[in-house]
Amino acid sequence: MVAYCRVSTLEQQKKGYGIDIQMRDIRRYAEVFRLPVDDFYIDEARSGISERREALNKLVRDCKSGKVSAIIVPSLDRLSRDLRMTENLLHNFQKHGVRVFIADMPHYDGSNRRDVLIRQIKEAIAEENRKEIIERLKKGREERVRKGLMAGGTLPYGYTRQGKKIKHDLLEMEVVKLIFQFKEQNNNSGRQIADRLNENGYRRRNSSPWTQRQVSAILNRVNLYQKGIIKYGETIGKNEALIIT
Repeated sequence: MVAYCRVSTLEQQKKGYGIDIQMRDIRRYAEVFRLPVDDFYIDEARSGISERREALNKLVRDCKSGKVSAIIVPSLDRLSRDLRMTENLLHNFQKHGVRVFIADMPHYDGSNRRDVLIRQIKEAIAEENRKEIIERLKKGREERVRKGLMAGGTLPYGYTRQGKKIKHDLLEMEVVKLIFQFKEQNNNSGRQIADRLNENGYRRRNSSPWTQRQVSAILNRVNLYQKGIIKYGETIGKNEALIIT
């Protein structure tokens, strides 16, 4: 018997239902029902609707090969916050003879129609909660942009956070200016600009060499760097303090 845990990037940031808490809940459940847990499959910073989860994919493969006979999950939304995906996973587990235990549904029986109905209702609620969170985040980011603030997340190249404020990063700002200068000189291509930056010892934020793709990302933000215009979806704001070149 094995267990599966997952935490998303957002949940990590909010320090909510972390991996350690999930593992504790699973161990308590296993102890009460005298179930041996031989291994944990853990996905960290993985979306509840993404199918690209290394640990989950490995778990599915191990179920198909007969290595796993039973799984404990702390709650249904750890499998997924998408009803269709959760149902597909549970269907596949059942097809391969794998029993699923749910820690926050301690008496769940997959062969009981009433329990299955309750499970599906919980799956639908989890999916709706995900959509509600996404909508709240979207509205919050749109409002920030209208006020001339960055929407959130990773800052564009050229900027850094100082507390709650966004400031120019002096070294990155120098590189941004160079990129636009190189572009104006003989209309250099993104590849040519990347080569010139690398030849002069400039590196990206993660210390990797510049590539055509990364240079193009800078050039595509011309309205931000030259006019202070911020865009998030269809929402547009302006902050001249963000102008670099």
